[in-house]
Amino acid sequence: MKKGVQAFTIREFLSTKESTRESFKKVADMGYDSVQAWTSAEMTAQETQDMFKEFGLENCSSGADFGALLSGDSAVYKTAIETARIFNTKYIGVSTLPEEYRYTKDGSKRYAQALNKIAAELKKEGCAVLYHHHALEFYSLGNGVNAMDILTEETDPDGVFWTLDTHWLACGGVDPVSWIKKLKGRVPIIHFKDYAIAEGAVKIEDVCKIFAEVGEGNINWPPIVEACRETNIEYVIVEQDICKGNPFDSLKVSYDGLCRLGV
Repeated sequence: MKKGVQAFTIREFLSTKESTRESFKKVADMGYDSVQAWTSAEMTAQETQDMFKEFGLENCSSGADFGALLSGDSAVYKTAIETARIFNTKYIGVSTLPEEYRYTKDGSKRYAQALNKIAAELKKEGCAVLYHHHALEFYSLGNGVNAMDILTEETDPDGVFWTLDTHWLACGGVDPVSWIKKLKGRVPIIHFKDYAIAEGAVKIEDVCKIFAEVGEGNINWPPIVEACRETNIEYVIVEQDICKGNPFDSLKVSYDGLCRLGV
């Protein structure tokens, strides 16, 4: 499996071409071989891809606006597909479940239909939808059903793929290994970030959770790594939404954690 970094982790350092180059060189120098990134306002997709090639980094996905794709605007599709081809990927990420679709079965079903509509257009050009969940998809909709169940069961398995996220699976109260195995063949990318408990609880019922470096929290990693191998996940991408200190220090801790786990 390839070890990569989600650019969101170092977003504060990607404001200029110079800082972006310096940042991704640091990522490559740590030993990471992949990135999950977007094109900044300062750089074109081709400039971004050329930079990645220079540093020996592979980009594992592209992205586009869900609402714009759903509108059917041909120019939006053209740009999204061209960008994905520049990045040498077929996966085009869309935004997480918009608020209007959340917390009802009908909303989840409508969003699944929307994803299928977008996927049908992208498939014509050899591309696919990539969806990254959070914890809200595990909100109970009654009778043991949640939005994640509906979204995975009612979307095209050949057109809608998934970026699973270990932190959000743990936060959602579900077993990461079960979901990795359940979606075998539909998860090219998985986000590794730990789920840690922080101090500061006022009541004994409080849970103060934080994002943590791989191996520095409470997630049981060995069975997750084994499940990733069994299901042929290609990219293990470190994402840490909020770091307590310097994000590059956190990325190094996570890289060392990945190596200890045999990734």
